[in-house]
Amino acid sequence: MKTSVLLSRVWLALLFLGLLFSWLLDIQPGRIPNLPNSIPPGSAQALLGTDHLGRNIALGLLHGIPSMLILAIPALLISLFFALTSAFLLARNIIPRLPILNLGLGLVSGLILLASLPWLPVFPFWLLLSLAGLFFAACCIPLPGPSLSLFLPTLIRMLQLILLSIPGMLLLFSINPNSYMELIFLLGGTSWVALGQFSERSMIDFFRSTEFENVRSLGIPMFRILHRHLFRRLLQTLRPQLAWLLAGFIVIEGSLGYLGVGLPSQHWGWGQMLRLGLLHSNLWWCWLFPSFCILFTVLSVFVLLQAGRKSGELSTHNGS
Repeated sequence: MKTSVLLSRVWLALLFLGLLFSWLLDIQPGRIPNLPNSIPPGSAQALLGTDHLGRNIALGLLHGIPSMLILAIPALLISLFFALTSAFLLARNIIPRLPILNLGLGLVSGLILLASLPWLPVFPFWLLLSLAGLFFAACCIPLPGPSLSLFLPTLIRMLQLILLSIPGMLLLFSINPNSYMELIFLLGGTSWVALGQFSERSMIDFFRSTEFENVRSLGIPMFRILHRHLFRRLLQTLRPQLAWLLAGFIVIEGSLGYLGVGLPSQHWGWGQMLRLGLLHSNLWWCWLFPSFCILFTVLSVFVLLQAGRKSGELSTHNGS
């Protein structure tokens, strides 16, 4: 286990260095130099060889690192945000009666947010985040005034059921986003249901535990209880689910690139390199190196998150 953790850390460190090199060299698909012909690996001109068009494989692999991270990491954070928010609302079963001011504010911000989705490339990202924050504030912060009986848990359950009934890849193929922002919101906004259900069960166990009753009896504010006693422990237990989700986003990015659909036209990653390499099977190095990059990255994510979970459980056990 220690050897696998060490190898995983070395591989992720290499990816981090490759990310820095891709930024320093400003590597883009149109700026990858073309050599006269297909060069096999080991040449002084191209260490990992070139593809059928003469493009340097090593530079293409470097460009694939930011292409992967620009989709996987933001989509993971969006999924985690939606999962924890829905789990907290369901576990606490709060807002059974929603004030009219909250309802109006939530409806207005929600409608504006939905109407602005087709204009994602035009609207600034901070404006969309502000609208989303306003919508969730309307659901979580009670305002004075008369109240209406609303079944927020039922609405969240219906949303989860709708997302589970629609295949994610089919949704990507049908919408075919034209920008990274649209694709990130599609990936993150449709992949949080399983993570949210697991978080909900963990939160329910915590709110029913004697630990929660003890800290509440001491008069500790709810924010400190959630921060110190719930969310830290919850993130430790969510490591396997986060590993599956992050690995899934990496595989989806490579799959969409391999199929040539659902990605912006300027995208160039390991999936596109793998597809072109398989189309020219005599150039074995064109598909071998990108496939190894995808495989090693997914395995490294799993190994490190599982190791971090075990160490966290061990420290919690020793502390107790």
